[in-house]
Amino acid sequence: VSTQSTGRIALSVDHDIPREFPRDYTFGDITVTVLDRASASFHCYTWPSAEVLGDFVRRNIRGGVRVLEIGCGTGVPGIVAAKCGAIVTLSDKVPHHGTSYWRKVEELNHCKLEYIQLDYLDYRNLFPVDLILASDLIYSSEDSDVDSVLSCISAALSLKPNSVCWMAYQIRVSTHSIADYLIHWDLTARRLEASISTGHDVVIYELTRR
Repeated sequence: VSTQSTGRIALSVDHDIPREFPRDYTFGDITVTVLDRASASFHCYTWPSAEVLGDFVRRNIRGGVRVLEIGCGTGVPGIVAAKCGAIVTLSDKVPHHGTSYWRKVEELNHCKLEYIQLDYLDYRNLFPVDLILASDLIYSSEDSDVDSVLSCISAALSLKPNSVCWMAYQIRVSTHSIADYLIHWDLTARRLEASISTGHDVVIYELTRR
């Protein structure tokens, strides 16, 4: 806000500072608060697959496991895992949210979170974990990110025996299949459950190394 010589008040808006909107998601007895942002970026708000995976995590995760969420966006599934007692690292391939954003999210949810920037094709930042979380990272079998996402998951799973990935996938076109990609990246997929609770068809798969 600035006052010009005319005595009128001039309002200026900094469009480089994203507006944040706290939003609650409740899964049973756990409530997660994230900061959705007014942005054209797909990474800045919570997608239906993340909600479905968050509920699945609440019902199935064990406390104390080490978790990596890739392509985390607003991080709903990872935050649920942290509130259930898991040791969680959130990651995304581009730093849409800085450190200050995640500190706010930690304070809102009273849990400990780590965050790293992780490009799918740069394996140097990967580390052994028990569980990988991924939601809505593959949009169709023609999506250009299919290979990079699955290669990252495969590389991460190779670092620890018996580690698994829980991946939530929204069915947009029923004829699309990533079966050949899974074979190429030495992965197998087991369907765990399906949900239409968000008004969208979402399936959760467990991915493991062959």
